[in-house]
Amino acid sequence: MFRGKKVAGILAGVLAGAIIGSSAAAANIPQLTEETVLEQLHQIEKDWPQDTIWGRSSTPGTHKNDIPSTEAQRIMDMYPVDSAYACGGYAAMVSSLIFGDAENPGRKLEDNAQIRPGDIIFLVNNATGEVWHVMIALESPNEVHAFQYTDGNHGGHVHWPESSYSKENLDCYRGEKAKYRLEAWTRYPESVPYTGASVNAWPTENG
Repeated sequence: MFRGKKVAGILAGVLAGAIIGSSAAAANIPQLTEETVLEQLHQIEKDWPQDTIWGRSSTPGTHKNDIPSTEAQRIMDMYPVDSAYACGGYAAMVSSLIFGDAENPGRKLEDNAQIRPGDIIFLVNNATGEVWHVMIALESPNEVHAFQYTDGNHGGHVHWPESSYSKENLDCYRGEKAKYRLEAWTRYPESVPYTGASVNAWPTENG
């Protein structure tokens, strides 16, 4: 009887420690808001700066995504797109660095006007359904539907915007004559709604 109580006490202590440890770990995870995501994107820009070599598996000296990317890979596999190399690999890495490995499941946006920093954007050929390119949004579309983005395999390198002229625009992918369409995926929790606070949020040398 004593031995049973002792074992029960040890188990209770282990469980209590696990709960405390989990709470502490959760406390170290930054809350996912547009502001905190922008902070993480600025850090990623420092870690993976403009012109870092990032291309296909055959590109000499290329980097690739080698961090756990369970959820990002699930999203890439739906198209399908490589989640290790080229633009898909870069987007998967950035998404995973911000939103985690398997947590924060992605969902396809119904309204691209609500794109937010960190969202994954696929450029899809309307005729074939094939993906031409994958990007990560750096801000929400503004009053003229333009927004900044970052991508890999941009001429074989990592790309970050240097001026306002490099913005993407939703209007280029609308209408029956459009060759491509944009499909955006977000990993923000549904409890974190779109606010519009990230319009024109990514500064460049000339606006």
